[in-house]
Amino acid sequence: MPTITLDSFIKQNNIENKSYKKSKIFIFKVPIYHDVWMDNALENFYRILKKIDNDDFNVTLTRDNLIFEFDDFERFKNTLIQQIKHKYRNMIVMGEDKKTGATKEIKKDFILLQEGKKEGGTVKLKEEIFDWNKLPKILDELKEGKKGDKICIMCGGRYKKSYTLKQAIYPFVTKNKSLSGIRTIKSLPEYHKNLCLMCYLLGVLEWTDEGVIYYTSLKENKTFLFLPIFESLTELNKFKEETLHAGILNISGRYSNLLKKPNSNEFEETFGEYTTLLAFYEKFIFNVKISEILCNNWGVLHIPLGKVKNIKFETINVDKGILEVISKLIEDSYLIYTDMIKGIYFKKKTNKGFITNWDITTEIKENLAKSLLMDDFRTFSKQLMPRKGGFVILSSDAYEILDELIYLWRLVNMGIPKEKLDTIKSVGNIIAKISLGNSSLLYKLDKVRTIEEFWSVLREISRKMAGMEKEELREIKPTAIDELVVMVKEHEKIWKEIRDLLIIYSSMYLAIKKLRKGGD
Repeated sequence: MPTITLDSFIKQNNIENKSYKKSKIFIFKVPIYHDVWMDNALENFYRILKKIDNDDFNVTLTRDNLIFEFDDFERFKNTLIQQIKHKYRNMIVMGEDKKTGATKEIKKDFILLQEGKKEGGTVKLKEEIFDWNKLPKILDELKEGKKGDKICIMCGGRYKKSYTLKQAIYPFVTKNKSLSGIRTIKSLPEYHKNLCLMCYLLGVLEWTDEGVIYYTSLKENKTFLFLPIFESLTELNKFKEETLHAGILNISGRYSNLLKKPNSNEFEETFGEYTTLLAFYEKFIFNVKISEILCNNWGVLHIPLGKVKNIKFETINVDKGILEVISKLIEDSYLIYTDMIKGIYFKKKTNKGFITNWDITTEIKENLAKSLLMDDFRTFSKQLMPRKGGFVILSSDAYEILDELIYLWRLVNMGIPKEKLDTIKSVGNIIAKISLGNSSLLYKLDKVRTIEEFWSVLREISRKMAGMEKEELREIKPTAIDELVVMVKEHEKIWKEIRDLLIIYSSMYLAIKKLRKGGD
């Protein structure tokens, strides 16, 4: 690690009201580059140290560093070992033995630490950190902090004894060079001997972190592990502390740790990566109420459940404006995930009537959540269109929330008053009426690429509307077409967004009419 004196460290980081004059002082710099895994690992270790309630122990986290001190090392060591033993349980869940049906301990499927032979029916992990006979010696070695001629690949510090960099310590490496998509991010080899003891300890302990979100999809046979990204360790800690204090995560879940309600025993049902993230935002905002920090950048590990761990990694950057929209909806008691996304279904007509196609429903829910978080209104609108011989239907609560979402997400930015949404809905109803026997007009509207093509479709709608019977005309508002023409001319630069709004409401009204016509 880079050399730094205690006095300059304290002055540099504005540490006050602390008496750092104990017998042993540790100063740990974060890695040379901010790294999502190691940042979370360091923050997790800080929360472990914070629980050490010794009167001769101090710990401080700054933007870039962790510093702690003690007088009595043996007392410190024994207390730390107890905290690590407690955190160890976070990686274990209770499950059913497939052969006997008996309840037994199971390591969570996505955790990359190797499991040894069970001892007395309990899980035993192979890493030396979790060998209670070896851990005291490891901490003794860490205390000595012997400098050597080797430089750690993670933190850049000098050390003597090497540990092997592997996926169990740092997930962004792989044994197989042909699966090196992750490894090339940091240009790390698949196995590297230059790893110091501290980075080894941090990396292994990160798997015990109760402050991260995970969701396992048995259909996709992988787990999504969400790691919050902040430039400051103190901000990262504040966000995770607020998450834990809200009680919306429960580490005892094998496939997910997101709860329906704070401190309950019921886990939230989500459908994939983005529905999980959206559901988390809703619960965080609803239960934390006032927060100075809300994470909008995430590193997501895609961890396969099989033996070959070809881990994939992506970053998700959620626009802060979208989070403001979600927050405003929650403030007005509109739960966008619980009452809208979960209230959307894809129906197909069969000999037994309309049934829900769960595979397509899951796909639509996931795509709606993703397009919302990514601020992609075009993709969002297309999810509600009829397809594959079926259509999308919404619950009554979902319809109401969708109106509010569209107003806050689109109309406000478009500069269109809320009451003008009635015009768009009325034209949507006209298109749905015309498309009841043949949806080609709706698909044609979706495919328009120029304003000229858009006007052409509107003229076709007007012609078809003129051919309606009197009874049919009573079910629509013919003057809405003229009102829409005026609106588009006033806002011609955003005609594509008006098109997408028409697609949403046309699809919604068409689905309602089809469902009624089918007698369901």
